[in-house]
Amino acid sequence: MSLKPVLRWAGSKRKLLPNLRSALPPTFERYIEPFAGSAVLFFDLLPEKAVLGDLNPEIIATYEAIRDDPHEVFELLNSIPLNSEAYYLLRSLNTNCLKASERAARLIYLMKACFNGVYRTNKSGQFNVPIGSRIYSLPDLNQLRQLSSALSGVTLTCGDFEQSIKNTTENDFVYIDPPYSDGTRFRGEYGYAGSFVKTDQERLVEVCRGLTDRGTKVLLSFRECDVLCDALKGWTLRKITVARSVAGFSHSRCKANEILASNY
Repeated sequence: MSLKPVLRWAGSKRKLLPNLRSALPPTFERYIEPFAGSAVLFFDLLPEKAVLGDLNPEIIATYEAIRDDPHEVFELLNSIPLNSEAYYLLRSLNTNCLKASERAARLIYLMKACFNGVYRTNKSGQFNVPIGSRIYSLPDLNQLRQLSSALSGVTLTCGDFEQSIKNTTENDFVYIDPPYSDGTRFRGEYGYAGSFVKTDQERLVEVCRGLTDRGTKVLLSFRECDVLCDALKGWTLRKITVARSVAGFSHSRCKANEILASNY
């Protein structure tokens, strides 16, 4: 049984799950995802042993709270009015003053209500996405309990992607779905200024090579990029077409090429 992710997230690979499933290694003992986000593939596979990492502390706090106290997260979510006033009040809160369950309820609500499921902050780290045209349904208690059970055997890590994969072995499977680097210009996505830039992409290639030398199975999804494809020569490359849905107007949305690259 697979589960629906709790976070609505721009860039989610939900529509690519059939492609991801077909590209999985035949066997592995532990699943590792260093750019977790909404963790679509994790919640689809529900592995018994896993590591989920992310640079964004709100994501990790949310998963910790759901794992540890799904009932409290539900009660808090259930107490929030479904209107723009509540949205902008939550958006303005300083998360450093909130406990984990409050941070979880806040993030779940904001991502269900914000424009196109985009997580973006200003340079001060304050979430600044406007409310969208609708508030998507919030998870009920049963859903949160199922998510809590799925997360019970998971190691949660907040930090750079190298931190999540530093102790991998040949029995591990690492799924890497990084943000798209866009030079060095700050756009605020994913939570921090410069959260994933060109130099990080270069560092990621070196990490992938190191994982390969270690015998760790790696699957990487990224937009089609000649530099990346050339750097991963010898890997199995699959090209897929995806629909971009972040643009504000439907006529501006288009299809683009992505690659799935695996070292097995």
